[in-house]
Amino acid sequence: MNIPKINFKYWLLMVLATTIGEIGGNLISRNLGLGYSLGSVFLISIYFISLLFIKFSKVENTSFYWTLIVLGNIAGTNIADFVTIAPLNLGTIYGSLLVMAVLSLILVIWKFTSPKSSIEKGLNTTTYFLYWFAILFSSTFGTTFGDLLSNDTPLGALGGTILLLLLLGIIVLLLFKTKISKELCYWMALVIMHPIGATIGNYISKPAGLNFGNVWTSLVLILLFILIYFDTKILVHNHKN
Repeated sequence: MNIPKINFKYWLLMVLATTIGEIGGNLISRNLGLGYSLGSVFLISIYFISLLFIKFSKVENTSFYWTLIVLGNIAGTNIADFVTIAPLNLGTIYGSLLVMAVLSLILVIWKFTSPKSSIEKGLNTTTYFLYWFAILFSSTFGTTFGDLLSNDTPLGALGGTILLLLLLGIIVLLLFKTKISKELCYWMALVIMHPIGATIGNYISKPAGLNFGNVWTSLVLILLFILIYFDTKILVHNHKN
């Protein structure tokens, strides 16, 4: 599977997907009553079944890519709660460190097993799975670190979002003003983008912020995601005609 063109639309859809993942994960584990353990098992199973189906169906479609991104973010939210709240109860600090260690290990394995495969050149079979493992744990880190900023620091959800946006701005400057590799910038931006989705999700849905709740916020975000994705598709199609 080739990764879609990485541009402004890509990152806009990514932050929406991460926010959907944060709120959708809470909706499944809390509102639907599945809990963190059962919810994680259920969502991880769907995620990996989808990975295998898309891989072996050999169909190149950006809709499949974004479906996996959303599923990975929802599953990542539940895994994060499994790690930080129950049953592991590591807390947001140690939970974030553990998840970041796993994510780093995945990327190191990628570097040693397939050094010539990259997001720009396309993914082989090995890096296909490593990429999606990295997406899953990057999503998990997004929730653990986003919750750390939102709940366990004076910044809160809004202040945490502002801080993360500033860090994202620094990464953009590094990309355009230095010779740092695009691959490294991509992963750094992705690692920052996921907590942004978590802090935004916390601010919109929870009582400490706008308190719109998980259900309505999820529906609005999914609708917005679909409109942005398909509106661009329609515009491109009409332009070609």
